[in-house]
Amino acid sequence: MINLLRITLLAAAIAPAMATAAPFTSAVANDSYSLAKGGPVNGIPTANDNNDSAPDLYQAVNKLIGTSYSHNWQLDDRFVAADELFKGTGDHSIVLVGLAASNANTLGIYTDAGVGANKTSVIGPESGFFFSGEGSAANPFKSAQLTISGDFGWYLDSRQWSTGNTLTYYSESALNTGSNGLDHMMTFRLDELNGQSFFLNDGSGAYSYTFENALLIGWEDMPLSGGKLGDEDYDDIMYLIDFRSVPAEVPAPASVLLFALVCGGLALRRRLS
Repeated sequence: MINLLRITLLAAAIAPAMATAAPFTSAVANDSYSLAKGGPVNGIPTANDNNDSAPDLYQAVNKLIGTSYSHNWQLDDRFVAADELFKGTGDHSIVLVGLAASNANTLGIYTDAGVGANKTSVIGPESGFFFSGEGSAANPFKSAQLTISGDFGWYLDSRQWSTGNTLTYYSESALNTGSNGLDHMMTFRLDELNGQSFFLNDGSGAYSYTFENALLIGWEDMPLSGGKLGDEDYDDIMYLIDFRSVPAEVPAPASVLLFALVCGGLALRRRLS
């Protein structure tokens, strides 16, 4: 019994414990944009930046927590790989931080993981090239309130200005069949905001909201074309949210389990010798 337990524990110890990032295009996944701006190649996906005059991801972070970043690669240590599903715990506020898009974008949630049909819109449509406020009582961020308990995913309905067609992207990248399963959303931790408050306005007046688990999500709202998702800056619309992500369980590859069992068998053999 003890020897069997040793084998089981060894297999569990070797199995991977963290979910990996969803698929990005080659340029994003291989740090091409980081390298071009003087950053490292470290395997953490990096979005394009300083490619237009609209707010970038790093500028949104600067605005929210007072940092002085100059490139998106400086957000690497904030990147959240497991961002396909999230957990609601009751009443929440969704904050529109900034836009960099001609498309009209609407953020919503879906509660049927892996399907994406049970959808509820939350905030939008919005388009333009600006920050939505300052977070002060005099100039609150635009927001919406959402009551959700349990697991859910995000979706973005993007009405394309050039065609009038609406494309839908999901936080579960496998549902992005029109983009070959590529990820249209990036998530970043903003731990400095936890316990801090901003003034928000959901259309009924300004109110103060205190964050407990602040995250920034940014979307790329252009379809796949020529191996790229638009300009790949993931700042076409950015939101500040207050949810916990729900990492998917990653099964151990068969080769890893086999290696664990072999090691356990060798340990058992030595013990019996």
